[in-house]
Amino acid sequence: MVKKTLPYLLALLFVYVAYLQLNDPDPLYWVAVYLSTAGILLGKGLGRSSDFWTTLTIGALAAGLLWSAPAVVDYVAGGDFGIIFGDMRGPSYVEPTREFGGLLIALLVLLPLIARQNR
Repeated sequence: MVKKTLPYLLALLFVYVAYLQLNDPDPLYWVAVYLSTAGILLGKGLGRSSDFWTTLTIGALAAGLLWSAPAVVDYVAGGDFGIIFGDMRGPSYVEPTREFGGLLIALLVLLPLIARQNR
């Protein structure tokens, strides 16, 4: 039961996350990557998949992770690990570190799909 409903629940989660990105100063990338992740999960639930779309989305996620990785390094070097749970004011690495976390979650959700496709 869980195996059948999990892709749908995760797809709903990523649609919601994409919705939350609409108020971001640069929403295009974030909405696109989270909606794409949701679409892949919906396809998984329906028994359909697209290697091209999944690979493209994982590439976009990886690009975002590489872009935001320097901010994560600054965050770790700063040592105040609770700062990312506060408001958006603060050091310049706060928002990219949060974005890194979201992208990492999306990537970790999609990687098992890639592993199954390559078997």
